[in-house]
Amino acid sequence: MLTNWVIMFIIAVLLASLVAVFARTALVGLSGPQTVLISSITILVLSFTTLSFTGFWKSAKHFSSDSVKDIVIAGVLLALGFICLCIALGITESLSTAQFYLLVPVFVFVANIFFSKKLPGIVSIIINVLIAVGVLVMGFGIRHKHGLWWIPALLSPVILAAERLYVKKNPLGTLEEVAAYFVVVIVALVFSLFIRHKDLKKITAYHVFFAILTGIAYYYAPLCYHRAVEMCSFDSWLWLIYNLWMVFTVIWAMLFLREKASAGTYSGLGLIVAAFIVRFIFRYYI
Repeated sequence: MLTNWVIMFIIAVLLASLVAVFARTALVGLSGPQTVLISSITILVLSFTTLSFTGFWKSAKHFSSDSVKDIVIAGVLLALGFICLCIALGITESLSTAQFYLLVPVFVFVANIFFSKKLPGIVSIIINVLIAVGVLVMGFGIRHKHGLWWIPALLSPVILAAERLYVKKNPLGTLEEVAAYFVVVIVALVFSLFIRHKDLKKITAYHVFFAILTGIAYYYAPLCYHRAVEMCSFDSWLWLIYNLWMVFTVIWAMLFLREKASAGTYSGLGLIVAAFIVRFIFRYYI
């Protein structure tokens, strides 16, 4: 049992940290929408490994009009969020872009404050400020090839946060979540017709392969993590280590993509690590 959950957890952390690295490699030959299209098709295929096509289509006939609307809205928001993140990844270093995904819960936190009009605890505010500042310091701590890289980098977590808020208000079941990825594939396909890679000759099986790996990593990382938590009694420590996937992303980007970390990168990463450690202490020990 110990060996099983350790293996599962190591796989979870590795996959979570490699999503951006795989995507960045795929984007060398693909456009953002093309990468999202291939990785989302991969996620759909993986979803059907646990959900048969027959079971899905039989149940799909019973989707209500409200369910279809929720599926479409959630799918469109997911697609736009992922496409924006891939566009940002495609025009600058992954070391300065990948961590913007960490802003999704921060934006959800801010939106909840705005809608509920209730001031949260000081600790929650400090943690979210630390994460936000850490992400921005990391992002702007590198010399960028494209001056407007930060626009899609910031749009991505905003759109993904909107999707989370919408799904929280209009919960989707397992079937609806799978159906939402059909919408993601359709939206990505449409965008891929208009936003193409400048040099189509550079697109090879190598880049498609890494786009597939991106989908596999994104799909299996949380599954392996939750499975590991179910099998062991050290779930609090697993939570902390898993949430520090950005540390491992930095290592992979430096090793495999030959990206150079700056003082800003390490400073921002330090703030992010500090934020999760503070949250860990207050969540489990205070």
